Formats: sequence, C-alpha cells, structure tokens
Amino acid sequence: MTDKNRFIDGKCRYCGMDPRHCLCGSAEGESCSLGCGDGCSCATSHTHAHTGGENETEWKQFALIGTAAGLLIGSIFLAGTVQTVLRLAAYLLAGYEVLLRAGRGLIKGRFFDENLLMSIATIGAIVLGDFAEAAAVMIFYGVGEGLQEAAVRSSRRRIADAVELRPDHARRLENGEETQVKPEEVAVGETILVKVGERVPLDGEVLEGESLLDVSALTGEPKPVQVKRGAEVSAGAVNTTGVLTLRVTRPAAESATSRLLRAVEDATKNKPAVERFITKFSRYYTPAVIGAAVLVAVLPPLLGAGAWSEWVHRALIFLVISCPCALVLSIPLTFFAGLAITSRNGVLFKGADALERLPGTKAVVLDKTGTLTEGTFVVQRAESVAMPADELLAIASAAEQGSLHPAAAAIAKSDTRGRRANDMREFAGMGVSAEVDGKRVLVGSRALLEQEGITADSDASVLVAVDGKYAGAIYIGDRIRESAKPAIEELYEEAGYTAILTGDAEAAAKAVGTQVDVDEVFAALQPADKLRVMREIRAKRGKTMFVGDGINDAPVLAGADVGVAVASGTDMAAEAADALLLTSDLTRLPFAIRAAKETVRTAKENIGIALTIKTAALVLGALGLAGMWVAVVADVGAACICVLHTLTLFYKTREK
Repeated sequence: MTDKNRFIDGKCRYCGMDPRHCLCGSAEGESCSLGCGDGCSCATSHTHAHTGGENETEWKQFALIGTAAGLLIGSIFLAGTVQTVLRLAAYLLAGYEVLLRAGRGLIKGRFFDENLLMSIATIGAIVLGDFAEAAAVMIFYGVGEGLQEAAVRSSRRRIADAVELRPDHARRLENGEETQVKPEEVAVGETILVKVGERVPLDGEVLEGESLLDVSALTGEPKPVQVKRGAEVSAGAVNTTGVLTLRVTRPAAESATSRLLRAVEDATKNKPAVERFITKFSRYYTPAVIGAAVLVAVLPPLLGAGAWSEWVHRALIFLVISCPCALVLSIPLTFFAGLAITSRNGVLFKGADALERLPGTKAVVLDKTGTLTEGTFVVQRAESVAMPADELLAIASAAEQGSLHPAAAAIAKSDTRGRRANDMREFAGMGVSAEVDGKRVLVGSRALLEQEGITADSDASVLVAVDGKYAGAIYIGDRIRESAKPAIEELYEEAGYTAILTGDAEAAAKAVGTQVDVDEVFAALQPADKLRVMREIRAKRGKTMFVGDGINDAPVLAGADVGVAVASGTDMAAEAADALLLTSDLTRLPFAIRAAKETVRTAKENIGIALTIKTAALVLGALGLAGMWVAVVADVGAACICVLHTLTLFYKTREK
C-alpha cells in the first residue's frame, strides 16, 4: 500500500519535514516498509523494518564524503588539469545527492529550498574558477548533514521505542487447534493463545493460565502485573512467565493499542503554533533571500562599487548563510522529542499543539471517581447492633451475591462463609431482599428499609435489616490512589491551584478532597455543571487542565485548555481529550507539565541560537569578512547545534 500523497510541497504532511529528515521514516515516494499506508506515523508507532538499511546508507554516505575529502587533499600536491579533475570529482562525490535533490525539487515545482541554495552557491564558485572551495563546501556540508541525520534517527528511534506496541499476529484457537492469523481477523468472543515472551495482540479476559505481564510500554510502570483467570488483559502487554488463554473482548480496531496508536497518529498532524509560524516563515523567507542575493550580486557592480566577481562571490556566500534548515529541522524535532519523552513516561499527547499549551497552566481540575480514586468500591467496615460485625457482613454478603450494583459487588466479595441466599429480589436503585439461613435479610438504602417500615439511626450508605429489624450498617468507599496526594502536591507547585469536580455526593467528595489536600471541591455536579464550573475557574485562574475518565467528563475534557483522559476510562472521554494518561501513577501529570515547559523553552532557545548565528554570519558576509567556509559553518553548524541542543531534552527531563 503506497502513501502517494505523503509529501506535499516537499514536506511530509504528517511530521512537516523534508524527505531527508522526515520523522515518519520513509524516503520520498516510498511506502512504509510495513505496509501501513495512508496516515502512517511510523516513527511514533512502530519500528521500520528498514532501520538497518538506514545505518547502511549512513555509512555509505560517510564513505563517499571520506573519499571526496581524500581527493581534495591529494589535489593540493598536484597542479593543472589533474588538480582540477580531482577537485571536480571530490565536488561531485560529496555533492551529487544535493544536486539531485535540487533537480528533483525544480521538476516538482519546489523552486526554493536549501538544496537549491547550496547548489547555486557551489556551482557559482565553480564558474568563478574556485573548484577547491566548491568541493570543500560540499564536503563540510555533507559531514554536517550526516551528523544531523544521525541525530534525527536517534531521536526517531527513541520515539518509536516509546510506544512499540502492535503485534503482527495472534494465535487463534479453534477446536483445540492453533492457527496464526492477523489480529484484525480475530472476532470478539474467540479464543487466543499468548505464549511466554509474546506481546498480547488483543484485549481479552484470561480463561486459563497465570502469568506476570510487562506493561511498561503501555503504561510506563516498570512493575510486572500478575494476572490469572478472570483478569482483564490489554493489548500491548508482554507475557513474561506463563502461557495464557484469552477470550477476546474487543476487536483489534478498538483495542487499547489501537486507541493509543490513533492518538499517536493524531500527534503528527497537529503542529504547535511556533512550528506553523516557522513553516509559513520559510515559504516567504527563502525566495526573499534569493532576491536579496541577486541584488547583492548586481547592484554594487552597476553602481561602480567593485568588481562583478567579488560581489557575485559575496552573493553566493549570502545564499549559503541564509539557508533556514536549522529552524525548519530543529523546531519539529524538538516537539517530537517532547512527545517521545511524555509518552515514554505515561502521558500520550494527541498533538504537539496540546503539548505547547501545557506550560503556563494555572489550574489543574480533576474528576474524583476513577481518577483520584481507583473506581472500585471496597468494604471499609461494618457496624452491628444485633450480632458480631463479621456475622452481619457475612449475611449481607450472601444476600448480595446476585446483584450487579458496584457497591453490592464489593459486599458480595467480602465474606460469605459458605452461606447461600434464596428468594433473592432486587429493588432498582435501592437494594436487595433475600432469605439467608432462614432469615429475611434486607441490604440497601434507607429508602428500602423505610419502605418496609424499618427505621435506622446511621449515615452509612448501606443498611442491613434482619427479620424486620435494623441490624447494622456497612460502610463502602472508593480506594484513593496511592499516587493521588503526592501528585496533587506537585501539581500545586506547578500550577498554583487544584480542585475536584465530581457528580458524587458532597460528603464523599469532601472526604477525598481533604485526604489529597486540594484547594476546592465542587460536588453533586451534572456534566453541564462541570463544564460551567471549569469555565468559571478558568476565567478566575487562567489556563486550566482537566483530568477525567468518564462519559460525563467528556464535555469538560473537550472544553479545557488541555484535557487529559485516564486511558482505563471510557472511549468517549479518550476521544474528547487532548492527551491520555496511560498509567495509574498520577505523578506523571506534573512530570508532563515540567517536560512541556522544557520542550517549549528548548524550541525558543533553538530559534535564538539559529538567528544569532545567522545574523552574525550575514553581517560578516556583507562586509566581505566571511568566506564560503564561514557560510557553511553558519548553516550546517547552526543546524547541528540546534539538533544537539534538542537531544539534551532527554536528559533535562529525567526524573530526579
């Protein structure tokens, strides 16, 4: 499948770079070697099969440059025609790719790019009879380009490694026989086998087996997760210790991996404002530079200010200095590095524009259930007035065995002591009635007991009555994530304000708010109310980030300056958000803010570095104090410095 339209106006439409530096990994006019076709974002979703070929090409390039350098040095000891031939050969060996790219660009209507600028400048030097300078410029330029491309490939591999998740096959089991098929060919409900060392190809439920799963690539958490029968398993995890038999619960297109990779593909399409400015700037900058160079070459000689050869030479130097490759290359690379860093650490942004918006966040607002808490109810304690507390819990547990309510499920798992319930009836939204050990048991809300004429003096959410009399209460709670409090402390340091927006009751919401120490708690909110309150906070505080996981969070996620969805939450929340939190560790959120700040700072510093070097070189060139060597240093050197500066992001953002 060939992606024929990937390059538009000489730039990759996904990463915005030219074919030599394209972060999507394929050469111009070439399809992805893995056949992923249109919309491919290979650099951020999987490693290309031709990575080894890239290394081979890199060594060939340096071998040609080395040969050209040898010929140029050898020509110093010769004279006449032989010297000229050697220098011309050195020029062609070092610069033939630049000349070819310039020619292809002209054929395709790209009249202004760095290849054309370099070609015009060096051909002009040859016309002026300076073969040595033309060859030296191409050699030096080739070395610089090779170093740049090596740095880009290194960064691209880091990005690829961050979310290397998609398995290429699944072991389907049919009538006890195993067949290897593509994950897309496996339907929901079918059974697959995952052997030790293999990556889980599809979301599923464990039917047989027990193992430790490495989920680090999926969530960023290094600790293996133990799974056994009944456990939910996400595609992308690596099976490390035992064979697992899974029942597929989602098709390939809806798996955790696919959702993740769709977000990655989106990341290549949404450019930050600074990158959009640089792209637009270069469209006008390059033709303006060529026009200025023509004026430098023509006007002074016409006005009698010097010889034609002198001013043509200065104009050629001006062209080389003016190449905008440092800006065009380093800015998108900086944001791709930022995306790689945050995704590797558990926060996957759908676009570089969202990453750019994160610095300057003044308020962080979070949902409660499923975000600050684990979203699973647990029995905290039982209070009894007529029997031992553990006996009360055992009776209630038996009565709740058939209920599907989350709170009922928590009680049902607590302790049945082998008891069985008969004649179980469920009252929607109120509770259950059942016969346990010959006794009529009611477990549910105050409304259920009052309906039966039973009064209870307790503020617990679950009350128990036995044979028409109040017997006690069971306290149910949602466990707060271990990382919630330290994350809130760090988020306060980064933003200066934290709050909870939740639809839960005020008492439960404030209890969680007190434990994690947020500034404000807004409870009992409908989805529209959540959006209204978030907007009020933003109007008062400034740029706001919202973190949530449920369907009711989708409007707020879409309306916030930056919306982050917990990946284990609903699909609707994930679609509405700007980023996905891939891990249960909430401290990844303040890390993402710090990484985003460093990314934007580095991008701005790169602009300053490039413009400073270019401006200084242009002044020297205009005064006749800079030769072609200085011009190349200003061009290639500035680009190399910016690329290397970008790569320091990976070290600046390491955890202490």
